[in-house]
Amino acid sequence: MRLLATLLLSLTAMNAIAQAASTPDAGSPERKALLDAARAPLEHRLHQPVLFAVDSLRIADDWAFLRAHLQGAGGKPVDFAGTEFEEAASHGALSRVYAALLERKAGHWTIRAEAIGPTDPAWAAWAQTYGAPAALFAD
Repeated sequence: MRLLATLLLSLTAMNAIAQAASTPDAGSPERKALLDAARAPLEHRLHQPVLFAVDSLRIADDWAFLRAHLQGAGGKPVDFAGTEFEEAASHGALSRVYAALLERKAGHWTIRAEAIGPTDPAWAAWAQTYGAPAALFAD
């Protein structure tokens, strides 16, 4: 019985370690790869260069979660004119927040889900919906 309890405790600890999230260092190749993977399709949709003022960037296993504020060139606000978000922005129904759930496959980060300008935490169900580690979303 004691052996079974020790085994279960060990498995629980190993799972917690595997699920722990970390933040990549500023300037690291991993951080750059993650931000670039999120930035490229976003710039295509917004028709302009985009900078991220990162609020949170966490990695666990082959998953990452990015939450940032969008900035345009020179740190100016993103201009949503001429984009699919123009109407929502003109009515004040769009924040400057960007969130993305990314998954690493074959060494490359790809977006599994994203929220552009959410006014609520659109990522609240992403752990359950996509099977991503919940530790990514803990503040």
